[in-house]
Amino acid sequence: MVTSWIIHSVSPTIRQSIIWMDSALDIWTDLKNRFSHGDLARISDLQLEAATLSQGDLNVSDFFTKLRIIWDELDNFRTTPTCSCLVKCSCQVPIVLAQRRREDQAMQFLRGLNDQFNNIKYHVLLMDRMPPITKFFSFVMQQERQLSHGTPVVNIRNINNTTQ
Repeated sequence: MVTSWIIHSVSPTIRQSIIWMDSALDIWTDLKNRFSHGDLARISDLQLEAATLSQGDLNVSDFFTKLRIIWDELDNFRTTPTCSCLVKCSCQVPIVLAQRRREDQAMQFLRGLNDQFNNIKYHVLLMDRMPPITKFFSFVMQQERQLSHGTPVVNIRNINNTTQ
């Protein structure tokens, strides 16, 4: 069943090259080996796009979604390495790398926001421990709604209370 699904999910040209393989695992391995290699030019383009993307006329949700699409594509090209040591690692390097990646993404999001969100941007960047991006994204969304209705802006002190 899986073999049939894979064969019918690829283009006719690719289908011709895998149709006679014996198992879904063989097909999957072949396709992965052929198409999963990172294209450094594309990676460079994505990194530049993420670094220079700004909110502009987009609403916060659309801006964040565009960034997430870029980040997901980058993650597809550059997967996080896993430890392959025979003895179980006790270092925290994978955890630190994942945290740095999340912080980089959070800073890209904050840098790209329009100036009307400066109070949240600066407050988050001055924090000792950065909250999850979803936390301050929701505060930015709330502020955007309030600004569009002409009501007072979010009290940024609430961000501190939610990260403890």
